[in-house]
Amino acid sequence: MSRTAEVRRGAPAATLIVRLAVDGRGRASVRTGVSTFDRLLESFSEHGRFDLDVEVVGDAPPDAYAVVTATGAALGEAFGRAVGAREVTRGIGEATVPVGGALVRAACDLRGAGLLAYAAAPPAWQLVGDYDVALTPEFWQAFALASQVTLHLDLLRGVHGRPITEAAYAAGARALAVAAERDPRVAVATPAGERGR
Repeated sequence: MSRTAEVRRGAPAATLIVRLAVDGRGRASVRTGVSTFDRLLESFSEHGRFDLDVEVVGDAPPDAYAVVTATGAALGEAFGRAVGAREVTRGIGEATVPVGGALVRAACDLRGAGLLAYAAAPPAWQLVGDYDVALTPEFWQAFALASQVTLHLDLLRGVHGRPITEAAYAAGARALAVAAERDPRVAVATPAGERGR
């Protein structure tokens, strides 16, 4: 049974469309108008082995804060819906990811309460291309609330914004992927219409 979801969010200036397949191959097509954020979401997809399509459709120039937070919320909602019955998943996931001189650890609980504990900010504010590193906790906060996941992100080592930010997205994705794996100890009932196929 495929675990997928699509979320659409409309605003006067633009429409956001997010499609997610939890059991994917890491394929991504992302067009938000914030190029560095696009690459971070592609990394999220690759590290989590999620298939991800994200598109912002509209004529207005993108506001990075609005795009990042709306995408975090839509992706969180899609993840929560796609995973489905959380009692049949592993539920808990953890990952530590190195990127350059940065090392970030993520741990999550799918049966949590929509909580982010974030201690992965660079020591000083930095701009990475067209992406403000202060947007990273905003993205994950929106994701955690919408998905009802408890997520911890901790910077273990690093000073530069780019590798820290990349490691935070990668570690978060890997921890979520582990937690979303079906637990082999739990039998999954097959819907009546799918028996005998």
